[in-house]
Amino acid sequence: MSSMAPKSRFDRFVDAVTWLSLQTGWLAGALAVIMMAALVREVGGRYFFNAPTDWAVDLNAFLLVGMVYIGSAFTTSVDGHVRADFFYGRFTKRGKARLDLFIDAVCIYYASIMVWEGWQLAWEALEYGEVSSGGVRWPLFPFEVLVPLGAALVILLLVVRIICNVRYLLGKGQPYAVQEGGH
Repeated sequence: MSSMAPKSRFDRFVDAVTWLSLQTGWLAGALAVIMMAALVREVGGRYFFNAPTDWAVDLNAFLLVGMVYIGSAFTTSVDGHVRADFFYGRFTKRGKARLDLFIDAVCIYYASIMVWEGWQLAWEALEYGEVSSGGVRWPLFPFEVLVPLGAALVILLLVVRIICNVRYLLGKGQPYAVQEGGH
């Protein structure tokens, strides 16, 4: 029998959100591989076989949007965003938790705007059947919806971080644990 106490519902929720955030890193990496393959095909076709494509550049632009916005949850989970560490490193653990509360709240505000505006644009693209202006005329909705989806994942993770840090400041837990791969 294990001597460890079972995890609380909240701890399981934190684990699930963290797991989901880490998986977005794999998805963003897969999109980067697809982008690379499309560009290699484009360059090889254009310069070696005189057979350029009319889809590779557009596809890469759309996949880049997905890679950045879906991958932002991963970057947040590993604490990989830019920060003035020379300043941040001078704080105590409690001071860092307080500062993170402020930073995460500001980020939620910004990401909320991205969710709202991104969804408005994506919905409009779906409603009017908007397509790209390139040779293939890709439907825009599947790519545009990645912006609010990625921002929503970041908000979910930031809410978890805020709750963990508030609990820590109240003496009821630990601050959000940065996952492997961060600073």
